[in-house]
Amino acid sequence: MKIRDKLYLISGGSYGELGNAYLIKTKNGYIMIDSSKPDALTTIRNNLAYWKIKEKEISAVLLTHGHDDHAGCAAYFQNQGAKIYVGADNETLQKGNFGPNSPFTNHMAPPCVADVILKEDQILTIDSFQITVYCMPGHTDGTLLYYAKVDDDRVLFTGDMFFIEGETGTDVKTGWKGDLSYSVEKSGMSFQKLWNLGIEPNIVLGGHGIPFINKNAKEAIRSAYKYFLLNNR
Repeated sequence: MKIRDKLYLISGGSYGELGNAYLIKTKNGYIMIDSSKPDALTTIRNNLAYWKIKEKEISAVLLTHGHDDHAGCAAYFQNQGAKIYVGADNETLQKGNFGPNSPFTNHMAPPCVADVILKEDQILTIDSFQITVYCMPGHTDGTLLYYAKVDDDRVLFTGDMFFIEGETGTDVKTGWKGDLSYSVEKSGMSFQKLWNLGIEPNIVLGGHGIPFINKNAKEAIRSAYKYFLLNNR
């Protein structure tokens, strides 16, 4: 699905897959944001072929966190030449599962050793394209949000911190709480941080749900923060 001229949705619920994956067109190639589940690889490859995008043109895969429905195809694209970026979830990414202490043994993906570990807020420059990284622990200890200007659009990639559903994009939800590192306290601090940043996206792209394209998309941040507060007391 082409969201904008340089912005694509290549996997997720719209395709019957778990976990959204996006592409940003850069000067000489593409950046992937999240990579869906391992069994979504065929869907991703089919979409790349449809848009005549070569797999080796993907220079980087930026993960919002290391869960299998977001990092599932990272190892494949690393083998095609992409660099993998992740936060403190790198241990989960390397194992390909949540470890022996977790009851969620069905969550598995090909193990992948990230090329870059992002431990603080920063601005990345990849192929002359700038994207801001925000560390937002809570859903996992290593959850990251990405914010970028794509042509005239201000795009916020939220992973599972929150995502948007519903017929008119008014149903805002926070992500799964099954990770052993999930923290209500850290989530609350991250939502407060995100709200106080004062960023004003006009496109919000979550790890699940629908793309939200609206001049008042910042209201989705407010709605997500309110949802968190009302459901985590």
